[in-house]
Amino acid sequence: MKSFSLFFLVVLFALSGCTGPQPKITQSVDKSVDPIPLPSTYIGRIPCPDCDGIDIVLNVKKNGLYQLRKTTVKGKTWDSVAEIGRWKYDRTEKLIVLGNKRGSLKTLQLVDRDTLRLLDIEGKKLTAKQNYELHRNPTPDPFPDSVRMRGMYSAHGDKGLFTECTTGIRFPVNTEKAYRELANAYNNTPHGQGEPLLVLLEGSLQQGPATNDEGENGTEKLVVTRFLNIFPGQDCRGDHRRLSLFNTTWKLLEINGKPVTLADGQEEPYVILDIKGNRMHGFSGCNRFFGTYLIKGEIFVFNKMAATRMACMKGLSLEDAFLEAMRKTEAYRLQDGILELRDRDEHILARLKAAK
Repeated sequence: MKSFSLFFLVVLFALSGCTGPQPKITQSVDKSVDPIPLPSTYIGRIPCPDCDGIDIVLNVKKNGLYQLRKTTVKGKTWDSVAEIGRWKYDRTEKLIVLGNKRGSLKTLQLVDRDTLRLLDIEGKKLTAKQNYELHRNPTPDPFPDSVRMRGMYSAHGDKGLFTECTTGIRFPVNTEKAYRELANAYNNTPHGQGEPLLVLLEGSLQQGPATNDEGENGTEKLVVTRFLNIFPGQDCRGDHRRLSLFNTTWKLLEINGKPVTLADGQEEPYVILDIKGNRMHGFSGCNRFFGTYLIKGEIFVFNKMAATRMACMKGLSLEDAFLEAMRKTEAYRLQDGILELRDRDEHILARLKAAK
């Protein structure tokens, strides 16, 4: 008898009700043995209490990605919903979990290489007489469905990269359809150079030319069909990112290639870029200053600068140099907690360090 080391679990439809104990899943995708061909598509119709049936299409891929389409059929009408996620392999129980945990009608057992059977919430076989099996399609489904996605988007020139939050899988972004809306929102939102920003969009995955065994994303590109929102300064969990160009106190470390030296009791010069309203403020060595800034791609400019007019016995030369560097700033670089202000020729005017 042939032995199989994988079982599959698929999210079919959300049902409310009681939940049972959730066995801990400690295994990730087993890439050493594939008991079924990957990628594979499994299809079937499962029973529905108030409709003719629910047609299921499940794509399972080698990189751990799944795509699921559920189409509820009722007479001549139908309603289809789609989702993507990451599946995990439970070697002990020989199951695959789609998503973070098990739930009602979310477990599939591998009957053979061509058949998956739905299990109930406790991982047991459904006793109903109706058919709860999915069968492998001869060819993978192209799955053109557009699904809602949340992820971290970054751009380098004309090349965009999207890391989907629930799967952690990275996708190059196709420049068609609603890509320009996404790119414009990214460019017009203040961010550090190359800094990824959290975005919400709708999109589909488009197969590209074959590379090396699917690579990280299966040679697929993300096609943005609808841009929804952007959330600067947040990560996939909704938490504020640890270090950002914005809302951080940047203390002057070096000016015109020379380390900053302070007199006894002298306050350190600094600048803070407020993420709301593109406003900035700081201390230049003697006076407080304020104004606005503009960041667009790699362009970084300070605008409408003004300052108080305090008479100081010390710090004036440092202040003049710092403010002049800010006036000449047209570019920047942020790396390893150091912010470099640069002129139009990329010459470094000043270096600032994030305050702890």
